[in-house]
Amino acid sequence: MVNAKTARIIVILAALTISGSQCFAEDAAAAQPATQNTDTPKLAEAEQAAAQQEEVSKGLTEEWIQKTKHPVSWLKWGADLRAREEYLTNPQYNEADEDKNHQRYRFRLWADVMPTEYFSFSGRAMYVLRNFIDPKASRGVESGEVMFDNLYATLEPQDSNWRLRIGRQELIDMGQNWIVQDGTTRDGSRTTFFDSARFTWKFPDEETTMDAVYLYQCAKSDAWLPPIDMQKSRQYLAENDIQGGMLLLRNKHFEKTILDGLFIYKHEYPSDLASSISGDSVTFQPQVTVKWNDNWSMVARAAIQGGKRNDLDFLGYGGDAKVTYSFQDVVNSKLWVGFEYLSGDDSSPDVGFDPLWGRYPRISEIMAYTRVDSGRACDYSNMYSPYVGYSMEPWEGVRFSGTYRPMFAPENPLGGDAKHSVDGEFKGHLIYGIAEYSFTKHIKTHAVIETIMPGNFYTPDYRATALFIRGQVFLTW
Repeated sequence: MVNAKTARIIVILAALTISGSQCFAEDAAAAQPATQNTDTPKLAEAEQAAAQQEEVSKGLTEEWIQKTKHPVSWLKWGADLRAREEYLTNPQYNEADEDKNHQRYRFRLWADVMPTEYFSFSGRAMYVLRNFIDPKASRGVESGEVMFDNLYATLEPQDSNWRLRIGRQELIDMGQNWIVQDGTTRDGSRTTFFDSARFTWKFPDEETTMDAVYLYQCAKSDAWLPPIDMQKSRQYLAENDIQGGMLLLRNKHFEKTILDGLFIYKHEYPSDLASSISGDSVTFQPQVTVKWNDNWSMVARAAIQGGKRNDLDFLGYGGDAKVTYSFQDVVNSKLWVGFEYLSGDDSSPDVGFDPLWGRYPRISEIMAYTRVDSGRACDYSNMYSPYVGYSMEPWEGVRFSGTYRPMFAPENPLGGDAKHSVDGEFKGHLIYGIAEYSFTKHIKTHAVIETIMPGNFYTPDYRATALFIRGQVFLTW
């Protein structure tokens, strides 16, 4: 007999497969060359003219969109909508977990005001509406709050070699997503900002740049810019108030090679959340990115950390290296292999490797919900894992990608409790797959499926297979 949970999973997967195959079949059919009718040259000419007119119409449409977004020389604006439906089972690796099914709609509206050539002011407002379907106890619509997740001023004199940006901003473009990506680590994918000041300097040799960042990140959303209609249940964007700084040096002297050196100091203030960690720490992370030729490339980084966390001496270290082979074939297929190590400590899970602001679904979507090893989302630590992945683009706008990652634990600080075995070290198998389709540059969609099959690092009661499924549509203007 198939139980209700299994049947529901089968139905969801079937629906995603059918809808995806229909889109891809239509795309493939459209890509087939039309049979030329040599007996009707006028018809062929008419078809060619119609195709040319369609291309012109597309160009005019895009030109009109860009004109509406930039109506005057000193103003740019835009908007986007991200609609998601997600299904999750056994996120705590326990059969007692209730299935989770919800929809999320994130609306964002942004504007850049440029009163002069060297000064600009940017802002973005964000609103999320949620519809909870399962579990039944939380069923219903949750109206969110309006929050400014970007609000900063930029000073960049013309023909200068420096730029200053102050305010609420994202640091994704620093290219350090292993440990610097998401400043609001407790807020999921709703926001990723840092309340910070960033100074960028380009050295005279034109090969070296420096980014210096000062940040004061508050745990609660109403500390600097109170949201409109603030939701108390979502007031904590992070576990702690954090003050600190970063210094990033980047050099491109060597051909096809980028060398980075990143230094971070972080002070975490005490918090009333049980999952918080307080103390002082420093991190140094070198990184190298190499593209040897059109086929082979590599990115590798390592980090060493030290200080005190929750009054315990802290020494963390880790590394990640990935080599990618691009086949340069008609489907743009790529194969990559890698290895990642994140230290642990037998004395406490709090003094293993600190992922800093790398706590987002970099490795796993399920781990954004899992709290088995710590009370924090995406708390990547105490783990070593090889991984392999493959991607291909069989049609224009279509991309498939998959990754397999077995995970192991170098230490077992919680061994013997209700969730963790005494001497097991295998955390489990992680399998991730995504299918993406871009209708246009303004309409994109994807379907994600991920599973974790826990291993003997956990007790038998906490080895239930976890499954995550998501469908998404992303619209931009």
